[in-house]
Amino acid sequence: METQQELIVSTASHLFEQFGIRSVSIDNVCTELRISKKTFYTYFQQKEDLVDAVLTYQRNSNFERYDKLFKNKNAIDSLILIIKEIKKNVEQESHRIWYDLAKYYPRISEKFEMQKRETIRAGFELNLRQGIKEGYYREDLDVELLSFFHSIQLKNSFETMNQDLKKFSRKRLIDFSVDMMIHLIANEKGLKYMEENYNKVD
Repeated sequence: METQQELIVSTASHLFEQFGIRSVSIDNVCTELRISKKTFYTYFQQKEDLVDAVLTYQRNSNFERYDKLFKNKNAIDSLILIIKEIKKNVEQESHRIWYDLAKYYPRISEKFEMQKRETIRAGFELNLRQGIKEGYYREDLDVELLSFFHSIQLKNSFETMNQDLKKFSRKRLIDFSVDMMIHLIANEKGLKYMEENYNKVD
């Protein structure tokens, strides 16, 4: 069962996704939960603290989902899922939330953008090391530099190409990204695995 603080955060998260951060007041959150502002201020001193808590909640929820998603998968299957998840998140992210964050809460916006890039970078680095260990990836890869490069390049590419969805379908973007990435990092064994199994990965 959720605590009162967790209910406030999850409710605010839902409202922010629907209406944006700027449009949702502390009164709106309290009304939705039928609690007093006094109860709200027991847990959060100001709205900025709530915004920070909501983004942390969303980030932790994503971590839990990724852990389940990548469990017992080899590096190549995990990489394909990572690319699909990044693309999906770019499509589903509430642009209103990130616009409001950048304009009204720049400190929090910068903090979470940095955390997001670091999460992607760390995920790629783990995947590269796993793939090398499993014998699917080239052993001469510069793991640190490559994971840093792709943490910036991939998300930015999806965001840019996402603006022209009539020209680039979701499947085309993902297939292109997977093909480009695999041919850069995979050895002969990895390329063979891709040819034999790629269509089996949902």
